[in-house]
Parts: sequence; C-alpha cells; structure tokens
Amino acid sequence: MKFATKTLMFVAILAIAAPVMAEDIWDPPWEEDPGDPQWAGGITTYQRWEFNENPDEPVEVDNPFGTPEITFINATYPDWILGPEGPTEIATWHIGPGDGGVDILVHNNPDPNEKKVIFIQMTSDKAPKPGGPTCNPPGTTTYPKPAIQWPNGTWYTFTAQIEIPSNPEWEILHYDFPECTNISEIVVHTICVPEPATMALLGLGGIGLLLRRKRRK
Repeated sequence: MKFATKTLMFVAILAIAAPVMAEDIWDPPWEEDPGDPQWAGGITTYQRWEFNENPDEPVEVDNPFGTPEITFINATYPDWILGPEGPTEIATWHIGPGDGGVDILVHNNPDPNEKKVIFIQMTSDKAPKPGGPTCNPPGTTTYPKPAIQWPNGTWYTFTAQIEIPSNPEWEILHYDFPECTNISEIVVHTICVPEPATMALLGLGGIGLLLRRKRRK
C-alpha cells in the first residue's frame, strides 16, 4: 500500500513539475525508519549525478569526507534521446558495443564503525546486468525496493542496497550494463553505522559529563 501511494504521488508530481528528480522516489531505510536503533548515531553521505547537466560531476553532494568520482567504461557522452520525463531530449551516457559499466568512488567516515550501508537508485532505459551492483571491498547486496517504470514505458528506476562490514575509508561501486543502455541519473546514499557498544559508551560518557557538572555546581 505504501508503494502504491508513493507511485501515485510520483505520477502526480510528474504532471505538475519539471524537471522531476527521478531518483527521489524512495528514501533509504535509515530515513524511512529513523526510529530503528541500528541507525542511531550513523553518519550519512549523499551524492547525485544527473547526466543531462554534466557528464561526470555530481549535481548535488553532501559528503564531508571527500568528493565522489564516477568513471564510465566503454561508454560515450552525450547521447541525446527522449528522456524519462517526456518529449524533451536529454543527454545520457550510452554504453557501447560489447557491454560496459560504471565505477563510483565514495569516501567514508574514516573512524572505525560496525558497518557501512549503501543505498543506490539509478535511472536507465535498460536493466543492469544480473549480479550487480558489486563493490570493492566486497559486501552483501540486496534489492529492497521494486523497480518502477516511468510513464513513457521505456525508462526504469532501480534500487540496490550493499552492506559492507567494518566500513572502509572508501569503496568503489560497480555496475555492468548491456550494450546500448542509456543512463540518465545515479544517486548514492550511505550511512556508517557505529557498533552498539560504542554508542553505549558515548551515552555513558555524556552521563558522566552531566554528573561532573552537577557536582561542580
């Protein structure tokens, strides 16, 4: 029911606003369920590429640990085609003959944490090849949200979630695509999740500071 409601809202927004950010269909789990204790104290990043505006620079970034980088493999830019939002042509990355792909470098909080969780949304006119995305260092990949088809019937937005234990200082995310795929947007949300014991110690430290202040008074 929740997905159906979001879909109806999304179609309504398409009718009244342009351009619409295709990747804002779903929030990552830590925003959808902020009361879940596992996300407590997590440090987040956000990076979004909209290739109609720039071939490789993100159009929006909130990552204090470093500038994200994107590299396309066996792809050309721009390929002007009708985009997911209607009759206007947009510039996309076009995967050439023999397949291709993309590497996305994301910097993290360098402090040790229990895990790093990555939530990816991508809009293209073909599905990524099976088995992706992958990452280095390796993690566990799941697909928590269904793909959504855009009203013109030829574009889709896909999601994937990767969990990396003991978060690294950076990771490289990799997608493989079949030839002739056109890619318009990629968004990467991340969160570095501290160990529960660490959060408990921080909480105790805060209590200790309060007690000291009270004694001084």
